[in-house]
Amino acid sequence: MPWNKGYITAFCLVTSWPLFALSAEETRDDVNTQAKVSQQAESDDVPWWLSSHETVSKTIGNWSTNIDSFLSGEQSRETSDSYLEVRFGSVLSGSDRSGFFDFRTRLKLPNTQDRLRLVVESEPDSLAPESLRGESSQQKGVVNSALKSNVSAAVRYIKDDIGLDVDAGIRVDFPLDPFLRLRLKQGEVTDQWSWWQNQEAFAYYSKGIGARYGVGLGYAVSPTLNFGSDFGVTWLDKEGLFYVRENFSIQHRLDDKNRLGYQLSFLQSGDNSIGSDSFLYNVQYERLLYKDWLIGQIIPQFTHEADDGYDGTFSLTLSLAILLGPEYLR
Repeated sequence: MPWNKGYITAFCLVTSWPLFALSAEETRDDVNTQAKVSQQAESDDVPWWLSSHETVSKTIGNWSTNIDSFLSGEQSRETSDSYLEVRFGSVLSGSDRSGFFDFRTRLKLPNTQDRLRLVVESEPDSLAPESLRGESSQQKGVVNSALKSNVSAAVRYIKDDIGLDVDAGIRVDFPLDPFLRLRLKQGEVTDQWSWWQNQEAFAYYSKGIGARYGVGLGYAVSPTLNFGSDFGVTWLDKEGLFYVRENFSIQHRLDDKNRLGYQLSFLQSGDNSIGSDSFLYNVQYERLLYKDWLIGQIIPQFTHEADDGYDGTFSLTLSLAILLGPEYLR
């Protein structure tokens, strides 16, 4: 019986279907292969410093979450806002060159206790920040500064309603140096004016006890221009000295990536009577080099020491700051 066109068409579709299916499967395989190759190529194109930042930022978040879950016995469901800040650079002064390396981290443990923080940071050699002319960890080079950095690890209890911070921890040195710090903070912002004051008492096993007081005042001319002044005094029992400092500053945000700062400082010290040690002034230029986590800084400064008859000494600080943590993965 002769076949009509309908039977012929049906026969062709049935016999050709495996070929169409095989062709479609091969097409899907080709698309998947091309997608994988494209993803691999994009991964290979990511610079090493960018992939390293992403890896370390994720690790900080995982550490914080795991520590919180271990101590609290509950699985943490919140995105971690723990972070690590690393700052390093060089200080040039005449024929002398030195380096510095500082870091600090905050591991927030929301499930363990809403007011509890684990604080790990580099410690300055001096307990009196009022006496510092430059960077707190200056050494012959950045590597030396990193190797000689004093690190402290502490649990911080925060009582926001009265502005209280209490740190109990250990300064990692040889021998280990346990310490206790208590801070009280007050402040207020009203329209363009703002003020703050801090009181602090501390006790180190090896460095003795001390106390610090600071007060500051600020005025915002505009959202991009601020004036400020502050006064600080530190007493160290072991040295039997007071260290005093007054700072006057101007902060100017040029745009979203650039900022300028100007500072004038007067430094004094003494036991029963306070005498002038030095004064200094500098310009601070900061620029966001990549997103909000890579920051470059340049600080030219003149320092006038009383022991040198207030002759000016010029120095130039070049530094780089890197911020790491889950919040910087955007």
